[in-house]
Amino acid sequence: MFRLMIRRSTPQKQMDELAFPVRVKLAIPPNGLGTVLRDIQIWLLVEAGPGQYAQHSISGLGTHATAIYFRDTAIAERFVRAFPNVELADGTLSPVYSSPSHRSR
Repeated sequence: MFRLMIRRSTPQKQMDELAFPVRVKLAIPPNGLGTVLRDIQIWLLVEAGPGQYAQHSISGLGTHATAIYFRDTAIAERFVRAFPNVELADGTLSPVYSSPSHRSR
C-alpha cells in the first residue's frame, strides 16, 4: 500500500517575516486608504524596487492594519517620511494597551 506524502509549502507571509526584518505597520481607516494605497504601491515599486519589500495584512490593537516589510531601516525611514499622514498602527493609544513603561493618562 502506498502512502501519498502531502507537501505543504511555507506560507509567503512566514517566509517574508524571515527575509525582511524591518516592518512599518499602518492603520487602515474605516473607509480604507483610498488613493493613498495606490501612491504607496507606486512609491514601493519606484523607490524600493521589486524584491526589496513585501506587504501583508496584520492584526492591530483595535484596528485593521497592514505591514510593509523592508530589508533595511533606511528605506523604511524614507517610506515613513514619504507618507507622513498615514497613521502608524503602533497600538500605544489603544485603551487595551498596557506596558510597565507606558505612563497612564
